[in-house]
Amino acid sequence: MSSFSDPETPDASDRALWPLLAALRTRWWLVVGLVVLAGVTAAFAVRAKAPSYTAEAQVLVTPFAGEDSTLSGVRLLRNSGDPTRDVETAITLLRGAGTDDTTARVLGRGTTRKDVRERVALEAIGGGSVVAVRGTAASEAEAVRLTQTYIDVALGARNALVEAGARRALTALDSRTDPGLPTIRRQLRVWRDQGDPTFSIAQRATAPDGPDGPADWLVVLGAMVAGGLLAVIGTIVLQRTDHRVASRAALLENIPAPVLAGVPTVRGFGGINMPPPVREAFRTLQIQLDLQPKDGCRRILVTSASSGDGKTTAVLNLAFALVSAGHRVVLVDFDLRKPDLGRQLGVTGSVALDATVAGGGPLTSIMRSVPRLPPLRLVDVATGPGDLALLPLLTTRTRAMLQDVDDVADYVLLDTAPVGEVGDALPLLGDVDDVLVVGRPGSTDDRALGAMAGYLRRAGVAPTGWIVTGVDAALSPYYDAAPRRRSGAVWRTARRIVQGSG
Repeated sequence: MSSFSDPETPDASDRALWPLLAALRTRWWLVVGLVVLAGVTAAFAVRAKAPSYTAEAQVLVTPFAGEDSTLSGVRLLRNSGDPTRDVETAITLLRGAGTDDTTARVLGRGTTRKDVRERVALEAIGGGSVVAVRGTAASEAEAVRLTQTYIDVALGARNALVEAGARRALTALDSRTDPGLPTIRRQLRVWRDQGDPTFSIAQRATAPDGPDGPADWLVVLGAMVAGGLLAVIGTIVLQRTDHRVASRAALLENIPAPVLAGVPTVRGFGGINMPPPVREAFRTLQIQLDLQPKDGCRRILVTSASSGDGKTTAVLNLAFALVSAGHRVVLVDFDLRKPDLGRQLGVTGSVALDATVAGGGPLTSIMRSVPRLPPLRLVDVATGPGDLALLPLLTTRTRAMLQDVDDVADYVLLDTAPVGEVGDALPLLGDVDDVLVVGRPGSTDDRALGAMAGYLRRAGVAPTGWIVTGVDAALSPYYDAAPRRRSGAVWRTARRIVQGSG
């Protein structure tokens, strides 16, 4: 095999790249897309949601600790010795059987008991000595009015209840002259005049600082963060289930060989009529091959790890570049399972496989010139059902023919089936001068790549280099800036170069 210095090998950071970062770098579009989608969705949701406001008031709870039976008829909140139980009882008393109904009637405007029950919440705070009353409404003013009205109704009902109890107790004591009654009467008169002493307003309802919930920008930011986390999780899952090679560094990690050509992805082009970045990539490859001269014909086997990597297209474009440089080129389509060179070159009349195996003539006997480009010749065979059983015989025949091509070609390019999937090309590795491996990040199957690397290593074959397809290519002012050339003009130019050199 020819030896090339490696113009681009993966550095240590690429080889040790954390799998998650590699996955994110490959599927950055998923992360960006989900983050943007989450942010836009959250923004629309925030705009569509009606804001709500919550006002808060506080009621101080002071349980009555007296034990005098004379006062038992007054329905006060009694001290049970358990602060938690006392505050729970206080909330129950404030809720009262009629508090919600009365509040709804006072508020009016169609407010119902159910509305009040759902929009007003009571909660113990301050270690059990304070009850927070919170009312929620569509505006600040409505929230304040709802909350303050609820407290006024609840405490008003408590005061009325205690005042009535105190009056009844005073009436019952009018005819009694027991010692200590004057003190009790004074206490009852205070309750009669001032109402329930166990509940008092610690803080009137105040307007909230803003609508409930976090700020809109925090909601959008949180949604974007959640979208990013979801994207990361999705990327990890896809990375675990996706067996495609993620990057060029992964190709080189499996088969350490120089990258001789980076070929961009193009659409809408075919045959020799390729855009400047593609032509320049294969022209650069042709120059590198010519810089390592060999006496006689040079035999190059082109293969890949898996199908869909652009192997056949690479073979064709390399052949065009070599012909344009003045070389005689023979293409051998050894991909018997999916032969395609003849169709792409417009060559018809393939020789049957059984006839090829049975024949004993030289390679020229089954060569056919490519229409309008005689310096490029093709060897392919037509296969039928069961013909793969003849593959070992064809391999032997091909190896023999490859030894006698010096007089008819400067280069022989063999397009083979993917080595990572089938081993058809393995017997030919010892009969060629170079092995070029084609890979496409995002397409090459990592399992097939590992298999191919193992086959080549066990065969003692070091590939000459990589042709990496599907890469990003920046336009250069040194490229041919003229409009796309007509296919016929390029064919004629290549033919004149070769005929002139002959």
